[in-house]
Amino acid sequence: MAVYRNKTITLKEIKMTLNDTHYKNPQQPCIVLCTTNTHDSAIKITQHLLNNRLAACVSLLPQVTSVYLWKGAVTEDNEILLLIKSTIANQQALFDAIREIHPYETPELICLDPSQVEDNYLQWLVNSVR
Repeated sequence: MAVYRNKTITLKEIKMTLNDTHYKNPQQPCIVLCTTNTHDSAIKITQHLLNNRLAACVSLLPQVTSVYLWKGAVTEDNEILLLIKSTIANQQALFDAIREIHPYETPELICLDPSQVEDNYLQWLVNSVR
């Protein structure tokens, strides 16, 4: 069981909506991908998200090489990839918070919806965010 905005919801209820594209349970977990250019920037974003309970966990993957099109040219950069674990309920606030402090003009913000999450981890995640 998890509590969301004073309402008790079971893990079964959360998991029932994991693959439902028509309805998103607010407690459904999501993984947000975000890249940034420096370790300091990654830590700043991570601390902000955790301190504001917009994320339960952020994993930093250093030394990611990104090759992408930017303003008509192929660009290659070394970046840090943030794997941000949160819930659908926090997705928009999380995106807004990152946009406010991110050094990029257009930060990468991609939300992935996992189809399966281990029960204990799911309960911890849901109880860790606001």
